[in-house]
Amino acid sequence: MYSRPIDIHNIDDGVDRKQLSQLKQRFLDLNAQRHERTCAALTDRQQQFVQVLPLLFHVNHPMLPGYISHSTPAGVYQYAPSNDDLRIAKIIARSFQYNRDLAEKKCAIDALFIMGSVGTIAQSDSSDLDLWVCHSLNEDNPLLQELERKCTLISQWAAVQVRLEVHFFLMRCDEFTHSRTQHLSSEASGSAQHFLLLDEFYRTALWLAGKIPLWWFVPASQEKNYTAYRDTLLGKRFLKEEDLVDFGSLPHIPPNEFIGAGIWQLYKAIESPYKSVLKLLLLEVYASAHIIDDMPAMSGADGLDDFSEPHFHTPTAEEESAANIAAEPLALSLKRAIYNDTPDADALDPYVMVYRRIEQYLLEHGQLQRLELVRRCFYFKVNKALSRTSRHTQKSWQRKLLEGLVKEWNWSSHQLHMLDNRAYWKAPHVISERTLLVNELNQSYRLLSELSKHQYQDIAISSDELAILGRKLHAAFERKAGKIEWINPGISRDLSEDALCFVHKQQEQQENWQVIRGSQNDLALRNINVEPIKHARSLVELLLWCHANEILASHTKVDIIAPTFSISANQKQLLIQTLQQWLPLPMLRDHQQFMRPAAVERMLILVNTGVEPQADLHKKGMQMLSNQKDALGYSGLRENLMINADIIQVNSWGELVCRHYPSDALINCLQHYCRLFPPGKHFSLPELSIRCFSTGQGNNIAQRLTDLWRDLISCFYSGTRPRSSRYILEMGDEYLLLQFFQQQPQIQRFKSYDKLLNKLAQAQSDFSPMVIDRYALRDKPLRIIGDIAKQCGIYLFYQLDQQQAQITIIDEKGSLFTTTTEYHNQQTLLRPMVNFIRAALQRQSHNIDFNNGTNPQDIQIYELTGNIKQHQGIAERRELHNNLNQLHYINIKAIAEMDSTQALRFTIFCNEQEFSSLVYGDDLFKAVASYIVRRRKQGERYPCYITDLDLSLCQDTLAQQTGLQLGHYLQLKAELEQKLNSALALL
Repeated sequence: MYSRPIDIHNIDDGVDRKQLSQLKQRFLDLNAQRHERTCAALTDRQQQFVQVLPLLFHVNHPMLPGYISHSTPAGVYQYAPSNDDLRIAKIIARSFQYNRDLAEKKCAIDALFIMGSVGTIAQSDSSDLDLWVCHSLNEDNPLLQELERKCTLISQWAAVQVRLEVHFFLMRCDEFTHSRTQHLSSEASGSAQHFLLLDEFYRTALWLAGKIPLWWFVPASQEKNYTAYRDTLLGKRFLKEEDLVDFGSLPHIPPNEFIGAGIWQLYKAIESPYKSVLKLLLLEVYASAHIIDDMPAMSGADGLDDFSEPHFHTPTAEEESAANIAAEPLALSLKRAIYNDTPDADALDPYVMVYRRIEQYLLEHGQLQRLELVRRCFYFKVNKALSRTSRHTQKSWQRKLLEGLVKEWNWSSHQLHMLDNRAYWKAPHVISERTLLVNELNQSYRLLSELSKHQYQDIAISSDELAILGRKLHAAFERKAGKIEWINPGISRDLSEDALCFVHKQQEQQENWQVIRGSQNDLALRNINVEPIKHARSLVELLLWCHANEILASHTKVDIIAPTFSISANQKQLLIQTLQQWLPLPMLRDHQQFMRPAAVERMLILVNTGVEPQADLHKKGMQMLSNQKDALGYSGLRENLMINADIIQVNSWGELVCRHYPSDALINCLQHYCRLFPPGKHFSLPELSIRCFSTGQGNNIAQRLTDLWRDLISCFYSGTRPRSSRYILEMGDEYLLLQFFQQQPQIQRFKSYDKLLNKLAQAQSDFSPMVIDRYALRDKPLRIIGDIAKQCGIYLFYQLDQQQAQITIIDEKGSLFTTTTEYHNQQTLLRPMVNFIRAALQRQSHNIDFNNGTNPQDIQIYELTGNIKQHQGIAERRELHNNLNQLHYINIKAIAEMDSTQALRFTIFCNEQEFSSLVYGDDLFKAVASYIVRRRKQGERYPCYITDLDLSLCQDTLAQQTGLQLGHYLQLKAELEQKLNSALALL
């Protein structure tokens, strides 16, 4: 027919109207072929709907779909329904009668186009219709809303009546050229993509009725001179402007548009990668004119850091020429082909053209592995199973075209059979394919990131949108310790296995679990080494991975081969059920979640999987009974029943993490939790579940840990106690102390009660009250003390034991001071101590911040009575006599200072008599003791007490970080008194 090229490049020499007519006919011929192919893939009812679409927009008839009112904008330019169109309309609405008076005299609809995959090799039964309704209404025209409503009603009618998904887009030519930037969402592609959309429209648009595109008549060689060429065509009346719709030129696609489009495709690719890889590769090809990339060969790893950064440089002439050819919009290539020869619908199929351009690009770069992936993506997109016999007696044009391509690719029948059964691929195959897909997505992300750096002034999206994409990619594909990978992003329909075997192997003091397809009997019968589909450090992690990826289903038989692993059939079933109930599938995440940092939403702690506390007793069918029910210190043996633990957590981005702690389970779990959630930060704590399936004590262990976490949350996260609180609990024969320093948890262990007291005596930066676990220190006075000393203040506790008194003081920062002294009566016991405390508080009163209006002189005194060891102790408030200060005693005041070696030196005043270390040296305390004995009437040797102490000259040395507190004074007081009383005893 029209085999000769059409040359209208030089319009100044005039244009042959016959060539313009031939050119128009070539475009219409190609359009007719695509229209025929579109209808061939539709049902009869759907074909009728497509045929009658122009009529629906041409008239407003109450019985036709989409009717709003007679005033709704209607009338399609130069459209006249055929007899067949009217026949179909009467099938839809029997009472319909076409009357030319129904049609608007002034047509509001310029043209109707369908764009997208319809009429292409990729059209399928599920393909939807995207229709451009080109109109001439102003944006402020109130009737525009009626037209939008009409489109909505037609869409709804099509969905119900002909089972066809139809989307309408109202377009004004002049408005299209002034595209508005949109924000990224789960339903929109974000930044303005004017030229990419125009490229897709020009190469895929199927004209239905109305005006035809002016773009057809501007040669590709004149695309950069589009405006002048168009004006000449119209000005010299080669074409009638009223017959044309003009969306503008397509000289090139600016790089800033690649970013928004790429982000949108990457979003879609996370769940359905095959559909997006072709479009992402096309974007990369287009971008090749703007960025010269090293394009490293694809590796087998799939981490986000597996690719070298793309880089910009000044390209050579050859590189620039090749890049410009590759980056030419496909729509221009389509137009060139139509100008050159009779259009070949197969060669000019939009999806075939996309593939050919990508193929050429990858071959030039020698990237054959990526090319094979692209071919698979194309094959899956076409979705014609060539290994299976067609249901139709005659092959479809799509099948024939695909067979020709596959023959070029030299694919074997075995390979086709494998691809056609993708829906049933199992884990090994899916993991391998996922690796290639993830690599491709990573490559695209890096390209977008590099483009955004160099096009930051022009990009129409914010850096936040790129960051959100990064978050989604990291959540979906980043590898990190303990993270459960989702291996099936739309690759296979069913990964489930009938049987799975979990095998435990000890390797160089490391736990190694493997999961193998098949049952234990299958493995024994094969008698060969079978490649496991996954390794992990714990059984729970492997089970979770299999469940999350739906490899482990409700019908799957599970065998566990682990000689040293103790798990019964019932425990195994409970464990699997717990995982399935805790993590319902599928997991769906809203786009809004990625606008915020990831936050852990739920946490599951599984205790003692595969181990049994008191295992020797259980082997004998026995169980230890005890009144001591604390699972962390069970029975008189104080046995810690928590042996190991697995922590599973899922965050707001859908990341699933599993951590296994084979030893020190309690401490590791506490540290894990507290590091994730430092007190004082504004976040919600996760929903926490704790389960234990140990025989006999499983429920007790789970309840004990649940109570512990509830108490910890009350202590550190309820806002009722200071963040610096010190939580004390017992575990086995140890004492644990949990405290936060700079929002990081520290857990210290003590083998003895005395060592715990020494730790509690240390200075604190802030008020740090003791919080005693509900099961801890039940036979110790510290439990009673901790229950009372909750508020900032000075507390003095004493406990009498025959002729001895145990004194415990809580200072203004919660530090503990304990001492034992002789007891004669309450006054002589309390007199020296209370006066010293008041003197010390007076010296530092300007530095103390007492809460709740507590008076620093208000020392709360309690006597501990009752049988504390039998859990029957109480604290009774005691008051001092008002004449306490009038009792006679020797005032002994000490002043401390640092010498040149940074050692403490003292000057002591006894009733204003001065004794200095400068004078007495090492005999200072002997001299003071001698003076005191001489002052006593009978020269008695009973103990003497320091009544005042000045530390003002050595504060920086003693307490540089925390500042001086009462505990410093009490400690030095005790040391001085010990030396002084020792000197008294030697006289």
